[in-house]
Order: sequence, then C-alpha cells, then structure tokens
Amino acid sequence: MITAILALALAAQTPAAKGVTPSKAAPGPKAAAQSLPFQPKTMVDGETLQVILGQRAVFTVGDNGRPALEKVEEGKLAEAHPTGQVKESFKAPGQGLVAAALDGSAEKKATTLKVWNGGGQPLDFRAVALVLRGQKLTPMPVNICAVPAGQVRSQSWPAPIVAVGLARFTAKSDDTTACK
Repeated sequence: MITAILALALAAQTPAAKGVTPSKAAPGPKAAAQSLPFQPKTMVDGETLQVILGQRAVFTVGDNGRPALEKVEEGKLAEAHPTGQVKESFKAPGQGLVAAALDGSAEKKATTLKVWNGGGQPLDFRAVALVLRGQKLTPMPVNICAVPAGQVRSQSWPAPIVAVGLARFTAKSDDTTACK
C-alpha cells in the first residue's frame, strides 16, 4: 500500500534532514527512487495521512501524533492556479481541526500544499511527496515548515505531485521555527 511506503520514507527522515526548503524548490532526491502502486484515495494508514491531488483532508491530531480523518473534501486552491482563474474552494476548518489540501496546475507548472492549523499550538510534521516522473510514481521527502497556531501555511514545488504523505505531527511549545 502506498501509505505504508510513504510511512517508511517518513521514518527514514532524520531531524537534521528537516531543514527549510524555499517554497519554489523542487523536492530533492533524498530517497531511493522506486516505482509504487498507487491507491488514489485520501486516507489515514497508521501514523500517515495521505492527501491526493484535488482533495482536502480535515482531521484531528491525537496526543500520540496520529491523524484521525474527519472528512475529505473535493476542491481547488486559488494559489495553485494563475491569478483570477480559480476561486478558493476551502474555508478554515474550525477550532481544534487541522486541514491539508493538495492542488496544482499545468499553467503554473507547480503543485501546492496548503495546511490550516485550527489548534492552539504551532504544528510540525514530516512530509513525503509522490512525484510523477514519466510513467512512474516516486516518493520524495520534502522539507516542510511548521504551521503557526490558528494560521495557514502553503508551500509549492515545481513538480507534478500526485499525493503527499504527512506524518509525525507534533505540537510545538513556541513558534520559533523560522521558515522562508
């Protein structure tokens, strides 16, 4: 199952490897490239939340750092498309909820991940992007910035990302994580 492989790739990331990636940088080849079967479904598998292109997962994060899926929504991110072409489909998920959406466009030649943090503390996590390379899907760990409490953070990559696996959610005691 793809989420199991995404979970393995997430587990292979070390804290030192979790630097800040500029929002327009492509996912780097940190993991060995391999072809994967793909289950095109936004879902939770153990500690990993998989979000596919064109969907948003609304979820909670347990004390153990595991996501619990509340609902899946279809829609678009305005910032993933040329200015004025698409209206944002999503609103803030509500108090205590977290949401993650993935969208992209051929016109911008990029994929955007947007995360809403409805919690009371900054939220950090790990991410692996499932990148389409030719006819194969390749898992690539990507650097992600923590999302401040009650705020939204977006990151874009110039790559055709089909899905992201998010895991190891941790609440930060402060918001000192720099992100550029």
